[in-house]
Amino acid sequence: MTLEQFLFAISIACVVGAGLLGIRLISKFRHVRAAQIYTLICVNSIAHVVLSRNQYEYWLPDPFKFDVGGWEPLLNLARNSSAGLFMILCHVLFMEGRRFPRVLLALFLLQMMLEEPGQWLLSSNQGFERLVTEMIPSFLQTVFIGIAIYWTISNWRVDLVENRRRSRALVLILIGVQMIASSLLLRVLIDPNTVANYYTHEALVFANFILLATLLVFFADIELVADLVNADARTPDQTVIASISDPQSHASLQRLNTLLEDEHIYREPDLSMNGLAVKVGLPEYRLRKLIHEQLGHRNFNAFLHAYRVADACKRFRDRSQDRTPILTIALSVGYQSINTFNRGFREVMGITPSEYRAAQVNTAETSENPSPKIE
Repeated sequence: MTLEQFLFAISIACVVGAGLLGIRLISKFRHVRAAQIYTLICVNSIAHVVLSRNQYEYWLPDPFKFDVGGWEPLLNLARNSSAGLFMILCHVLFMEGRRFPRVLLALFLLQMMLEEPGQWLLSSNQGFERLVTEMIPSFLQTVFIGIAIYWTISNWRVDLVENRRRSRALVLILIGVQMIASSLLLRVLIDPNTVANYYTHEALVFANFILLATLLVFFADIELVADLVNADARTPDQTVIASISDPQSHASLQRLNTLLEDEHIYREPDLSMNGLAVKVGLPEYRLRKLIHEQLGHRNFNAFLHAYRVADACKRFRDRSQDRTPILTIALSVGYQSINTFNRGFREVMGITPSEYRAAQVNTAETSENPSPKIE
């Protein structure tokens, strides 16, 4: 087998692997947003391989070229959207309950506009074209991937899903590093008109093949994938102690419930997973499992938000606290700043604390002064 035959076989294997991975995900989790996004990334990987066989045609023998015809602009947009989609995927997976930053969405749309439309508009100015259509989009792609990796790492400590804790950094950072290498090496650091760029591309395709093979094995475990893509999330139940056959686990859950419902431990502003584990008398990993499997929470911060916001809502419904400042209530239920309280309240209730309080006041006034009946 010649080198070109080997490289062509790797390209075909990548196309098949990405296709199989996307089909497996979307067939098992078709209604899950994370699976939908990752399937799009798989499609983009196929577009990248196919388009590269067209764009590197100068270095390829005729039997190994792909003629994409008029599909080139669409394929180029697809492959260059992977970094932004990867960022969105990490937000969906690891920033549960938080809104996607609008500025990042605007930058993603800008990057897409600078790809094909930018090349068409600046075709007469080649000196400026490389800056606008190659270097700036590549920089934005690197920023997107860097943010995605930050989101992956930053919430690792508060993740209550053990499968997701073990797998997400390894799998997603590997994907992110590969995307960064592809963006910087092929678009900025190595002249795209040289054979070095072609062989760098082939090396990255081979790395992508290894990654796809690893993911296909990894995604064979449906239970693990369900944890990762957030497909089995349950509605949290803060008060019910589940029936557990293990006496020690049952006692631990009772102790946790007492700390939450009677001692209101969540009001401690600096409460951490380690601190709560010490009070319950469990190792951290067992407490994470207990909170996730028995109370239905997937994130420690969301777990605390649920109790603190419920406590705040109870105070807002108390007419004797109508004149109590919102900041005072926020501090009393465990928050350390009004901004954190507002964000956590909106994540749980969908409205701001002031909007919730106003609605409670209006409801109370209506019940005290009902409209007269019309005979």
